[in-house]
Amino acid sequence: MLSLSHKYLSFVFIFFLLVGAIGMTTNYNTYFEGLSFYNLLLTFVLLMMSVNFNQKFIKVLAILFFIGFIAEVIGVHTNILFGDYNYDKNLGPKIFEVPLMIGVNWAVLSFGAWSIVKDIKFKNIFKFSIAALIMVLFDIVMEPVAIELDFWKWNLNQIPILNYITWFIISFLQMIVISQSKIQNFGISKLIFFGQLIFFSWLLIWI
Repeated sequence: MLSLSHKYLSFVFIFFLLVGAIGMTTNYNTYFEGLSFYNLLLTFVLLMMSVNFNQKFIKVLAILFFIGFIAEVIGVHTNILFGDYNYDKNLGPKIFEVPLMIGVNWAVLSFGAWSIVKDIKFKNIFKFSIAALIMVLFDIVMEPVAIELDFWKWNLNQIPILNYITWFIISFLQMIVISQSKIQNFGISKLIFFGQLIFFSWLLIWI
């Protein structure tokens, strides 16, 4: 049962997601593409408002950000983790050629994926694997859309299988971190995960 505050936060998230989804399919799509960073930033703020934003949560958030961001920095500069790619213009400020929002989004998606599987009556290793596979599924849907939205570009527009293998490995590590933290309140992270998955699925039809 969602609390009243969670209902308001969920409404705000869904409203802006719908505006973005519709806007991306109009003649003003370039304008809406340029707002992608702000939409992701708003999503992050809404999630933070919906959880117990205490010292434990901040620590886990920082670790998830660090794992995702460092992996992307290594990936961009060596091509050995994900393949040959580089970040484009629509994800905001960059450090070492990687947008800071990428590290944030790794954390947001990981919280969402774990919140989906955490109550399944399986051993943790199976829950880690299921959550990591859910993350890979998300990336499979997102990749073609992200390219069109100028989030990032692949050499020769070819997405290598290595990208998905690395996504699984990093996601698996993220799930271990979240599980070990014993955090129980994930706020609206599940809604955010499914909302963004539907958003990219919708755009996948239109691009």
